[in-house]
Amino acid sequence: MKKDTFILFFISLSFLSKSQSYSNQIDPYWDNYYNNNPSGIESKFESNDFIRIMELVNFIPKRPEIKGDVSMFKRAILKLNYQSLNQMMIDGSFYSRTLKHNDYFYLYNSTYQKISKSTWDKYAPYLIPLMNLDGQINLK
Repeated sequence: MKKDTFILFFISLSFLSKSQSYSNQIDPYWDNYYNNNPSGIESKFESNDFIRIMELVNFIPKRPEIKGDVSMFKRAILKLNYQSLNQMMIDGSFYSRTLKHNDYFYLYNSTYQKISKSTWDKYAPYLIPLMNLDGQINLK
C-alpha cells in the first residue's frame, strides 16, 4: 500500500512540475501584448489563414525534403486536418507569449527573408508553428 502511495505521489509531482514549467515559460510582457493586441489566431486558424501569412512575409520553407518548394509546403498545409490546425493555433498562441519570443524572431530572420520586429510581433502566432512545420524549431 505504501509503495502505491509513493508511486502516485511521484506521478502527481511530475504532472505538477510540468504544469509549473509551462507557466514559468510565459513572459508577462508578451502575454500582456497579445492580450491587448490579439493576432486573431484563436478564431482564424484555417489552412488559408496560415498561407495568407506565408504570402505576406514571403515565407520560403527551408526543410531539405521540400527544397524551397512553396507550393508543396502550401499543399501540405491545405491537407492538414482540423486537429492539426487546432494544435498549430494552440502552439502559436502559447509560444508567441514565451520567454523565447525574441529568440524565435532572431532565428526567423537568420533563416528566412528578414522581416521587421513589428511584423514579427504581429504574426508570430502564425509564424512560429510554420517554423515548427519547417523543422527550424521543435516546440515539443
